[in-house]
Amino acid sequence: MKRLPPARPPAAPRQLSIPFESGRLRTMSLAERSTVLARMARLLLEAAGAATEERSDDER
Repeated sequence: MKRLPPARPPAAPRQLSIPFESGRLRTMSLAERSTVLARMARLLLEAAGAATEERSDDER
């Protein structure tokens, strides 16, 4: 029988680094910061496959 090459260890998991407290965020108004964070949260939920409801402009 042929010998198989030694198994490689699994690759280390990678994680995206996002600086949530960057200088640009610190200079935003509270309303701007809230809008950006809500959009980021929605983007992350969509990327994770969470179902989101569509809202019309009247509900905003």
